[in-house]
Amino acid sequence: MIRRPTSKPLSFRAKRWLENSGWYTVMIAFALITALPFFWAGLMSVRENSASIFRKNKPPQIVPYPGWIGWGEGYKIALKEGGYDVDSNEATKDRPAGHWENYGPRYEKKLQGTWLEPYTFPVTTQNYYKVWNDINIPRYFANSLVVSLAAVFLNVITCSLAAYPLAKLHFRGRNLLFSLLLSTLVFPPQLLFIPLYVMAVKVFAFENTFHGLVLPFATSALGIFLLRQIYQSIPDELLEAARLDGASEFGIWRRILLPLIRPGVATLAIIVFVDSWNAFLWPLLMLSDRDMFTLPVGLAFLRGFFSGDLRTVAAGIMIATIPMILFFLAFQKQFIRGLSGAVKG
Repeated sequence: MIRRPTSKPLSFRAKRWLENSGWYTVMIAFALITALPFFWAGLMSVRENSASIFRKNKPPQIVPYPGWIGWGEGYKIALKEGGYDVDSNEATKDRPAGHWENYGPRYEKKLQGTWLEPYTFPVTTQNYYKVWNDINIPRYFANSLVVSLAAVFLNVITCSLAAYPLAKLHFRGRNLLFSLLLSTLVFPPQLLFIPLYVMAVKVFAFENTFHGLVLPFATSALGIFLLRQIYQSIPDELLEAARLDGASEFGIWRRILLPLIRPGVATLAIIVFVDSWNAFLWPLLMLSDRDMFTLPVGLAFLRGFFSGDLRTVAAGIMIATIPMILFFLAFQKQFIRGLSGAVKG
């Protein structure tokens, strides 16, 4: 007699679902909650008015459709005339160069009477043009890029060199030195700003220079710890074979170890780039020349220029955030591999 397999209890199936799909559902929910401020800033940056997206006793306006799209001067004229198109060759004082068109009506007709209508609002690019035109965004963007890339380069070199002897060379006091290094992570970076500022300004005269923004943060205890853990996952036999072939310690580091720790280097690069790109307090202390401002410091003046216009501030936030997202997307695979290697090590 053939017995049919009995169905598994409901509690067992629920437990298996929780172990697999359930945790993914929880993580996706937390990710959406974390991304809500960025989502809100993105919607605010393309609104035509200062009304909040999330209105009391009304549906939230979270579905954008094309409205006033364009670039340059003439936005106010376009609002009156229904459009604006003046080339730079035809521009005058009364009618400067600009291109604006109202795409709203054609989409409003399609949305009228549908269930989406209460949730929609027209998009404009005017807020981004305000930021670009009234603040020297290209200069601030270039300054931030130079500072961030220089910090990434120096941290990769110094942290990878410092982590190598702490992971692979045996010498007296190695563990004590590493413990002292880790203990510095207990102190917040802001606690060091006073002595750093005195040294940078009074001793090295780094005020209003890129050196003052980069050199004080040319290495980090976190980066040394991260790369040390990845170094420890590399077999010692590989290094011994290289030494028997006559390779120097620097040659082993440059030719053998660096190619093997690329995921960890990418992880460190992302962490340093984001931290340097977002830095505000230290550049604000070191810089008084507006041509030297980094992007976060330059965007801080938006509230002064536009009297607290949240739409323009949100546009500035989006301009400053997009490069970090692109940098992470470019190295996300290496970032995940580097973190997993550090945890495993």
